[in-house]
Amino acid sequence: SNATGVNGDQTDNSINGSGAAYVFVRDATDTWSQQAYLKASNTGSSDGFGYSVALSGDTLAVGARREDSAATGVNGDETDNSIIGAGAAYVFVRDATNTWSQQAYLKASNPGAGDNFAFITLSGDTVVVGAWQERGDASATASAPNDNAIEAGAAYVFDLDQF
Repeated sequence: SNATGVNGDQTDNSINGSGAAYVFVRDATDTWSQQAYLKASNTGSSDGFGYSVALSGDTLAVGARREDSAATGVNGDETDNSIIGAGAAYVFVRDATNTWSQQAYLKASNPGAGDNFAFITLSGDTVVVGAWQERGDASATASAPNDNAIEAGAAYVFDLDQF
């Protein structure tokens, strides 16, 4: 679908491989129903939004391993698609009325082509995003980013209280 955000047009199949996440809830009678249809805020072809998901309470994180933006950090510029397959993560929250909204757009501090930044775990207010093909040989957070170690991988930790 070419939809973006929450509860867009599910019938629009105009962008191959963009991906989606569906939230289902079970009521007191054990009946399941769809509560939300989630899409990236910058839907793109072959992004793979939904490749990984993690849920903790009313917070849902969704990975798009082939997203192409050159943005860095939290809520950067989603429109610059100059780094093929860098990957991204999107954080959604549910409010008291069961309405979902996007809270954050997460990127690596050093995005690279083919990094696949999208493998998510979520616990409370902490999101960890893995980029299994990140190429840096840095051994500490203060080390300068580089591409000296093919597919070394990296993990990035975000505190949701910051945004």
